[in-house]
Amino acid sequence: MSDLLARAYSPAEFRRHGHALIDQLADYLENVERYPANPYATPEESLEEFRALLGRGAAPEEVFGRVIERSVHLHHPDYMGHQVVPPAPLSALSDVASSLLNTGMAIFEMGRPGTAMERVVIERFAELLELDPGSGGFLTSGGSLANLTALLAARARHGAPGRYCLLVNEHAHYCIERAVRVMGWGEDGIVHVPTDDHLSMRTELIDGLIDEARGRGLTPIALVGSACTTATGTYDPIAALADAAEKHNLWLHIDGAHGAAVRLDPARRHRVDGLERVDSLTLDFHKMLMAPAITTGLFFRRGTDAYRTFQQRADYLLNAADGEGDWSNVARRSFECTKRMLSLRIFTLLSEYGPQLFVDYVRRVGDLGQELATLIRQHPELELFTPPDINIVCFRFRRPDLDTASVNGLNGMIRAHLTEIGQTYIVQTTIDGAVYLRCTLTNAFTTTADLERMLQQVVATGIELLALRRGIGV
Repeated sequence: MSDLLARAYSPAEFRRHGHALIDQLADYLENVERYPANPYATPEESLEEFRALLGRGAAPEEVFGRVIERSVHLHHPDYMGHQVVPPAPLSALSDVASSLLNTGMAIFEMGRPGTAMERVVIERFAELLELDPGSGGFLTSGGSLANLTALLAARARHGAPGRYCLLVNEHAHYCIERAVRVMGWGEDGIVHVPTDDHLSMRTELIDGLIDEARGRGLTPIALVGSACTTATGTYDPIAALADAAEKHNLWLHIDGAHGAAVRLDPARRHRVDGLERVDSLTLDFHKMLMAPAITTGLFFRRGTDAYRTFQQRADYLLNAADGEGDWSNVARRSFECTKRMLSLRIFTLLSEYGPQLFVDYVRRVGDLGQELATLIRQHPELELFTPPDINIVCFRFRRPDLDTASVNGLNGMIRAHLTEIGQTYIVQTTIDGAVYLRCTLTNAFTTTADLERMLQQVVATGIELLALRRGIGV
């Protein structure tokens, strides 16, 4: 045994570094508002900085400190950017234990605690989401993988070969189209359903689109709804989709990666009425349920459908005689073989705080979305795209004398300017050719004052850029 190996695995060294890191992170949480929400740096600057750290063999405490300082700060109340939640600290601590133990979860004998906790977490959230009593499922690494797995199950249920296609909201997440291409269905494999002014699917068009697809020799086998769309946070009408799916014998999958958790909020649960009728459901715990990325639940209304997708043999690993219903060997259902102990992130929160913690969080960020929309309406220079369904809000700076191209360019410049300053983090999206600023309110500690300050920055920047533009005759 070399001295270097002994040092790398030393419990004393782990204790020393671990205590120092926890102190660093606790100090960070206490003082996060001293940082800009989005510290700006170019790719080249970041590369040079970390090459230098490695070149001089920086101590772990310095490396951790630099990573903390340079990262986007999701726990900062001015973080209003992408759909990633600031994780609850206890959930993050779970990753330390999971990473050190490093037990894969393909088979039960390698991942006994994680497998059992995963079953409990799926059961508990199936209850909280009021899914069908026969529901089952598992955790997996991200919504894209969960959506693909669900659609593979839909294809497996159909059985007979053919030119398959599915119907989906024209503004659905791009991973649905990616899944269609992965399954080899080609460009004809996805039929986009037009949306209304709120970007919800126009379900009255589904019958005609199915007839048209069949007329082109295609076989529709699935209907995919969004709960909610990524760009605008808009919900498709799930109950109406369920009616259409039953009428045409289609598999109904709901991409609820971001917003299916709204079921926990008594004031907004109507957004997902009919959720108990879907065949499969994707839910990201790292978008609305306080877990580190990436932690995704895939639920099936008929729990046995989870076994439809992956039926390959692996005699060294799985007993072929066990087959369907072998819940304890996760590799039978999940794309992954080696998988992190994702369940520990959720189990610890459930065990310590109970389900009310998740209810409080979903309600709080939904309220923030409504509050931001109200503030936007009060600004004459700002325009709200549509009343928010939950915590995603799209708006833009505009003046009545500006044409569409000018408004688009100006809002892109506002966002770029705020990004370089770094104090507030918002993003942008394009909806039917129009550029909007976009906020996802994932920090439960964001206040009215934080929202007002962000809007003031947007308006002040817009006015300044407009004055500059006009001053130079552009």
